[in-house]
Amino acid sequence: MKKFLAFLLSLLMAGSMLSPGLPAFAQTTTETSTETQEEDTGSEIQAAGEQDAESESSSGSSDYAEGSEKLDISQGTVPFIDESDPLMENLAVYMVELTTDTLIHSRNANERRYPASLTKIMTAILTLENIPDLDREITFTAELQNYVYEINLSYGGGISTGGIVLNETLTVEQLLYAIMLPSANEAAVMLAYEIGDGSLERFAEMMNEKAAELGCQGTHFVNSNGLFEEDHYTTAYDMYLITKYALQFDLFREIVSTPSYDTGPTNQQENLHWDNTNQMIVEGSGFYHPEITGVKTGTLEESGRCLITTAEKDGYEYLLVLMGAPYMDEAGNYITPNQAFVLTAQFYDWVFDTYKAKTIVEKGDKVSSINNVRLAKDGKDYLQLVSAETFTALIPDEIEPSSITFDLVLPGSVKAPVEQGQLIGEVKLVLAGEVIGRVGLVSAETVEVSRMLLLVDKLVGMTRSYWFKFIVVFLTVLIILYIILMIARNRNRRRYRRRR
Repeated sequence: MKKFLAFLLSLLMAGSMLSPGLPAFAQTTTETSTETQEEDTGSEIQAAGEQDAESESSSGSSDYAEGSEKLDISQGTVPFIDESDPLMENLAVYMVELTTDTLIHSRNANERRYPASLTKIMTAILTLENIPDLDREITFTAELQNYVYEINLSYGGGISTGGIVLNETLTVEQLLYAIMLPSANEAAVMLAYEIGDGSLERFAEMMNEKAAELGCQGTHFVNSNGLFEEDHYTTAYDMYLITKYALQFDLFREIVSTPSYDTGPTNQQENLHWDNTNQMIVEGSGFYHPEITGVKTGTLEESGRCLITTAEKDGYEYLLVLMGAPYMDEAGNYITPNQAFVLTAQFYDWVFDTYKAKTIVEKGDKVSSINNVRLAKDGKDYLQLVSAETFTALIPDEIEPSSITFDLVLPGSVKAPVEQGQLIGEVKLVLAGEVIGRVGLVSAETVEVSRMLLLVDKLVGMTRSYWFKFIVVFLTVLIILYIILMIARNRNRRRYRRRR
């Protein structure tokens, strides 16, 4: 009998050790929501806090918010554009407040448009990334001059240039000013030829590779200057991605905010003077807008008036991509004044008048609480939660911060110990059904653990473990078997005695 029981025990132990996983009754799943609360352990909360800190540190190198929910707060319309005007049908717009990543207005943003000289923003990006020595000199050779001459002829003359002459040598930095201020096409060719190792086709490939890297899905470049070709196109949204990337370069920001530039003496001329075609940063131009800080114009009959600008006000930075503004009327007459400048001014005036930066939550504000604190010393069962940071949003002026709803994401309970400032959950800030931001919720105080309750909790936890249940079941089976065997043994003894 003893040998039989020992054999049974060894079989059960071996089977449990070879088991590939827990049985079904030991597996658990959890779900979090703002409506249904769940139990959560202190260690799990701590792990969430560490993960959140890691994500913050990984994104902290960027000056701009990343991954925020996109809400077109204009709802697709603006008061100063006549939707019935046929001249506005080709207008494409993408306007964002960069520091909060708030989408202000989107119009035809994913439709193909010809970028004209906005193309040169990508040429500037590749120059800054591929030629670290900005003092490197590049010469306008006869080969390049003939190429530009042929291009000019093919377009009927009059393409924009910087006045660079045969065999003139300029630095890379000077050529960057040339492509971004007077939109010099020969300068763009010089840079493309240098970076493409003598191949303008290779440079175009590099442009497309970079566009794809930045997430552009509606863009295809054929040349470095933006002169019209059927297969040279982009979208307002893609130009937003490209320009936002370019703004990471301090020199780019400096160049595009410069009203005029002088090269000083070159090997061929006493000086080259270039005025910025973006008259919105030029005082006295009639289009000057003091908040605007850059970036680039672009104009072709096929593309209409194009303009990308940045502007700053009240600590916020805006990026506006405007493509396809009216250039000629239905009779083929040129429209004056420049509609890209007019519309851009209207967009910024509208935003500055209509939208205000409002603080929704201050750091340390009491937001919520948890009424189920377990294992706390002195029987404490309440934990106050406060905002981990200040959150400010750009919202319509008529909307009060109190109209923004709080969507709480919290555990059903918290186990002590809890440290002051420990991340417990988060609150989603919702406006018109859209999440406009998220703020972490942290403990307002330290909660010490009761050693006695902690010991009891561990013992209770042991009783819920798979091995405890296995041992209980095994012992129960063992006792039942023992009883059955004892009954059988007693019956055999009685029969034996009766026979005697």
